[in-house]
Amino acid sequence: MRETVSAIRKLVRNCLYGVATSCLVIFLIVYITSIQADAASKTIIACEQERDTNKVNVNPNTGGSTEGSILGRIEIPQLKLSVALMDNYEAADLLKGVGHIPGTAMPGGLGTVGIAGHRDTYFRSLRGIKVGMGIELSDATGTYHYSVDSTEIVKPSQIEVLDVRQRPELTLITCYPFNFIGEAPLRFIIHAHLLSVIPS
Repeated sequence: MRETVSAIRKLVRNCLYGVATSCLVIFLIVYITSIQADAASKTIIACEQERDTNKVNVNPNTGGSTEGSILGRIEIPQLKLSVALMDNYEAADLLKGVGHIPGTAMPGGLGTVGIAGHRDTYFRSLRGIKVGMGIELSDATGTYHYSVDSTEIVKPSQIEVLDVRQRPELTLITCYPFNFIGEAPLRFIIHAHLLSVIPS
C-alpha cells in the first residue's frame, strides 16, 4: 500500500514538474514574440511613411544629429548588393543604408536578426533574390554567412515574419511591390538561415 501511495506521489510530482516547465517555456516564447512583434510594428509603420530627404532629427542637447551609427555591412554578391547596416531604422538611418530592427537578435545572437530597408534605394535589387543565394552580414564580431530559404509577400499586419525560430535566422523586410508609387500596400520578406560564422 505504501509503495502505491509513494508511486502516485512521485507520478504527481513529475507531472507538476512537467506542467511547470511547459508553462515557463510558453511564457518565454510569448515574451520574446511580443518584443519582436513590437519591433515589427515599428518596421511596418516606417515602411508606410514617406521618406523625407530633407528631414534630419536633431538632438536638443547637442544640436547634432541623432542618427544611428553603422553596425556593419550586408552583402548579397549575386545581386551586387553591398550596403551599410545601421544600428536603427529611423528615416535618417535609412538614407545611409539599411537598418537593424531593435528588439530582434543581433548578428551572432540567438533568434531572428531583422533588417529593414527601402525598396526604392538600397533594397531595390532584392527583386532578383532566389532561394539558395548567399547573404553575408559582417560586424565587429565577425562575418555571418546565410542562405536564403524562402521569400514571401505579406500584409503589413503580418508581423509574425519576425517570430523567433529554432535556429539563428535572418529576415529582410522591404515594402512591395517594388515599382509601386506611393505607400506600398504589402511587404516583401526574405527568410535565410545561418550557415557559418567567421569570427573577427
